[in-house]
Amino acid sequence: MASTSTSATTPSSSSSSCSNSKKGGRSEVEHKLGEFFMHQIAHDASPAYGGGFMAGNAAVNKYGLRRTLDHIRLTGNFPL
Repeated sequence: MASTSTSATTPSSSSSSCSNSKKGGRSEVEHKLGEFFMHQIAHDASPAYGGGFMAGNAAVNKYGLRRTLDHIRLTGNFPL
């Protein structure tokens, strides 16, 4: 047990770099990676990703997030 409390009080370099990243916001690499994944999902032609994202995004843009989520909760589908 003593080694557990010692390691808990001494932050590792990976956890400290992770917490520093969160304190200062996302790095440029994280931002670019996020943009890349958003682009990939938005332009994917498969029904599971592209079609669903496009339908959800269109509904949120037209009706707003709250109304879209309420509609999905009641009907199980995106609003038309």
